[in-house]
Amino acid sequence: MATSPSHQLGEAIGDFFEFSIIQYLNPIISRKGYYLDYRHPRPARGNKREVIGVDYNGNKHKLDIVVEKGGSETKLGTPKAFIEMAWRRYVKHSKNKVQEIAGAILPLIETHAKDMPFYAAVLAGEFTDNSLVQLRSQGFYVLYFNYAEICSLFKTVGLSIHWEENTSDSDLQDIVDSFRALDDAQIRRLLINFFETYSDRLKALADALCESLDTTIAEVVVVPVHGIAQTLDTIGGALKFIMDYDETTSVPILRYEIIVRYNNGDEYTMKCSNKSKAIQFLNQYT
Repeated sequence: MATSPSHQLGEAIGDFFEFSIIQYLNPIISRKGYYLDYRHPRPARGNKREVIGVDYNGNKHKLDIVVEKGGSETKLGTPKAFIEMAWRRYVKHSKNKVQEIAGAILPLIETHAKDMPFYAAVLAGEFTDNSLVQLRSQGFYVLYFNYAEICSLFKTVGLSIHWEENTSDSDLQDIVDSFRALDDAQIRRLLINFFETYSDRLKALADALCESLDTTIAEVVVVPVHGIAQTLDTIGGALKFIMDYDETTSVPILRYEIIVRYNNGDEYTMKCSNKSKAIQFLNQYT
């Protein structure tokens, strides 16, 4: 079944947009000693093209950009950042897209919570204010380029990508053909214009990402919790138990509570039921 010209055009714009962000971030990430993964055949993934994240429930999610610590073309690293990109021509599709992004990324953030990963959504086209607020409220760093800005960008190389819902397939196909006819020099010029025009916004994204990658462990607090759990029927009974409790009594270990505190003020708490699990948890950081 043939793909409609509007779909082809949206895909072409989205692919260029994704390519641009990768080209901007990759040198920055590489200089910091991290690996940036994106859709391409990678030996570490069995030469598969798609980047796939697996959450704590075993669900798989297709991803755009993953920044890894200790990763390379041949070795899988630890995910330290997830960056999703999306292009939408019409606002009526924006709510579903941000829900799709959140549905893929938030379970992965929970899965890798101990590593405090950065996560961002880089959006272009038509997205409602509510959709942007929704993502920010969920902890996403949001970078947004509106439809007019994207149209203006392509105009710098003489290409009009403007269309409406009533634009004919014939006119849309003309835009698609013109897009595909851009030569390497025009693509390079488009990249340069994008980086120069939106340098402040792109730098802010890179700075936020780098700040997250620079986060280090400031201290680790280990609290061995001793005691025998007591279940009381009333508040009065609980108060009497606490008032009468002999704190000098030697009692068995209940668990180890471990708090990993980072230099940016964030912290991650883990409760381990025994010594072996506490050691296993801490070994994940070595």
